[in-house]
Formats: sequence, structure tokens, C-alpha cells
Amino acid sequence: MKILLDADGSPVREITEKLSKKYCAKLLLVKNYTQEFSTTYGDVISVDISKEAADIYIANHANKGDLVITNDRGLSSLALSKGANVIDFQGNFIDDDNIMELLESRHFNRKMRNREIYFNIAKRKKCDDQDFYQSLNKFLEDINMLTLFISSLCPDCPPAIAEIKEKNLDCEIVDITASMANLKRFLKERDFSEAFDEIVKEGKVGVPVLMRDEDFYFFDGNLDEFLRR
Repeated sequence: MKILLDADGSPVREITEKLSKKYCAKLLLVKNYTQEFSTTYGDVISVDISKEAADIYIANHANKGDLVITNDRGLSSLALSKGANVIDFQGNFIDDDNIMELLESRHFNRKMRNREIYFNIAKRKKCDDQDFYQSLNKFLEDINMLTLFISSLCPDCPPAIAEIKEKNLDCEIVDITASMANLKRFLKERDFSEAFDEIVKEGKVGVPVLMRDEDFYFFDGNLDEFLRR
């Protein structure tokens, strides 16, 4: 699962970066190339300045289960059609039950603007940031971004556990020797991933290993670099 933020003028960028880092979620901040900002976490994607460029990029790269963060109702509709989750800058989740009403409201407002009838746009309040934080935090909290497979019989596993705890990572720890269910869960991942090919050839089990989506880290490099990918 990755997060795609419609970052042009987004008032929730810093909150999104903070929570994405907390839960080690992959984050793409999509903006047009005229917008400049630095980021503490995630990858910045610069697109053409044309009006729909960022929306098209996000829609093309959103997959089932991803999270799209935007206030654009058209983009929200496209993301939903891809099976992605959608949340707006106020912390409201957009889904099939409310998207049509929101699109109709957007269409009505556009018609009024064409007639030079304008409505006051409410200024963003501190409570909007709080609502967004709570919604995104709850969403990410309910998803296990990281899974650490270990064995209580493996001497290399305690140092891996210590590194995870030292970095204060939100991580599910699965002991493959604790139950048959845990072992089957691990083997299901190992047997269908090319990342384990060399390990299997060497006759090794493959723990400790940290899993995020379809990526695996075997504690043989820089954990921080793995998490930033």
C-alpha cells in the first residue's frame, strides 16, 4: 500500500509526511514543477504545469488498496474506480456512497461561477488539521505496514528485534516456530518471492526478514534506506 498526496498547495503535507514516516508507509508527493518544497519523508514527483497533470499521474499510479489524499472530486472518482481509498484534506473518506453527491455539488458550484455567482470559501481551521490527523492516523494504525518474521530458535533474530524496537517502528512480529499457522504464513511469502531464491539455494530459512508490501529486508544493509524506498 502506498499513499499518493495531491501536493499542490496541500495544507496537510506535513501531517501526511509525519504519519507516513511513523507507520513506514510509502509516500508519493505529486506536484507540478513550479511548486518547490522540501520533504522530510517520501518521494516528490514533479509533473507538467498543465492543470490535470498531477491528477493524471495519481490516477495512473493508484492501485487497489492504495490511499489517495486530495480535495479534487474528479480525481477522487478516478481513484475510487481503481479500487483505491480516498480521503480529503478535512479527513473525510470518499467512497461510492458519497462521491456522486460530491460531484453534483462540484458541478453546481461550477455553474454558479460561470454565472459570476460566488460563495465564500471557509478558511481552514485548526480543527480541520486535527480531524485529518485523526482520520489518517486511524487508517494507518489499522494496517500492518511492516511484518517481521523471526524464529525464537534463531540467534540472528534478537538483534533484528532490537533494531526494530530501537527505531520505534510499528511492526507486527511473527514467530514462525510458534505455530503451524505462522510457519505457513511465512512460507506463503517465501515460496512466491524471488527475493528468497538465493537464500533457498543456500539451504537457509530466511529469517529474520522484514516485509513491507512485496519488498523484503534481510538485515544485511541499511534499514533506513529500505524504509525510505
